[in-house]
Amino acid sequence: MKNQFIAVVLICFCLTIGKSQGIEFFHGTWKDAVAKAKAEDKLLFIDAFAKWCGPCKAMAKNVFTQQKVGDFFNANFINLKLDMEEEDGVSFGHKYPVSAYPTLFFVDGEGKVIKNVTGGQQPDGLIAIGSDAIKKNDKSGSFKEKYDSGDRSYDLVFNYVKALNTASKPSLKISNDYLSSSPQLKEEQRLKFILEAAVDADSKLFDQVISSKSKIISIVGQKLFEEKSRSACQFSVNKAIEFEMESLLSETLDKAKKAFPDEAEAFGAKAQMQFYKAFNNYERYMAGYKLLAKKSSKDADVLKFIVHDITNTFKDREEMLSDAAEYAESAYNLKEDMESLNSYCGVLILTKNVEKAIKVVTKAKTEAEKNKLDVSGYDGLLNYLNSKKT
Repeated sequence: MKNQFIAVVLICFCLTIGKSQGIEFFHGTWKDAVAKAKAEDKLLFIDAFAKWCGPCKAMAKNVFTQQKVGDFFNANFINLKLDMEEEDGVSFGHKYPVSAYPTLFFVDGEGKVIKNVTGGQQPDGLIAIGSDAIKKNDKSGSFKEKYDSGDRSYDLVFNYVKALNTASKPSLKISNDYLSSSPQLKEEQRLKFILEAAVDADSKLFDQVISSKSKIISIVGQKLFEEKSRSACQFSVNKAIEFEMESLLSETLDKAKKAFPDEAEAFGAKAQMQFYKAFNNYERYMAGYKLLAKKSSKDADVLKFIVHDITNTFKDREEMLSDAAEYAESAYNLKEDMESLNSYCGVLILTKNVEKAIKVVTKAKTEAEKNKLDVSGYDGLLNYLNSKKT
């Protein structure tokens, strides 16, 4: 019994540490991945790399592993890594030639390249590239033709609305017209449809989604429900900013608490930052990032997000920069990678603490040398910091 218990604990431990916070890559051939993308009606994201490629290794270590990158790519794509010097990569290269590494492909379920880019990317840039690929994969035209000819079957209208949403095109009128026609739907069909149709939180459709939350989750799962709910709430936050409606912001955050309570506080803090930044309300903006930092004190990526937001917008406000320096240091202590180090040094430059930045980088370089790692990145950063000395 004791041995069995130890075995169970070890299995659970392995499963826990093996769970990726970044991109989850498909294990199989590229042809199998295309088939999976077609079956799940998603694009296939392919990282075409070579083992010796420096930018490829940097992305694998510092970009693909980030939670925000994983959250976006795991939700929207089937993801595949292909070593272009291995058998499956060579096979892929015969159909999709690669001249530089890494080359990043977005391919649909028919094998058509929707978008491809060459070169290493940073997290936000990679997400932006993925978003653009999704918009370019616009399938709404084929559904529109059938819809305009009078087809009101459930599958046609559902897929039409889904395609419009994927391409960031208006879909609410189509959804409301369809539902107001009192279609004969099974309960499962109705619930799946309102979840897809509720693209913003300030709508009666989203109220129906919240009131039917447990039933919808039993059909589509917790993960998809929360993804759709967050997207709808973010849409309404953006609308609140566009029309300068603080009341809409409050209404949206109240609905977020009902839709995804475990993440609502962090979502609300980010939304508060976004809203009050737009109108230079410094006190409310600071309250937002302080709450987010407290909620995410052990999350290096969130802390770096706050640092980036402050330094990009309010670099002339000393109190905020002081907070940013504190968060950047915490993020670096949590995750001692080059991105965190660059972020920390950037704030130290803004706060006129270049000497401290040099000490931090020198210490990191010494540790890297002890471990026989490449220190060229540290040397480049030290050269830059020395040029900033006054």
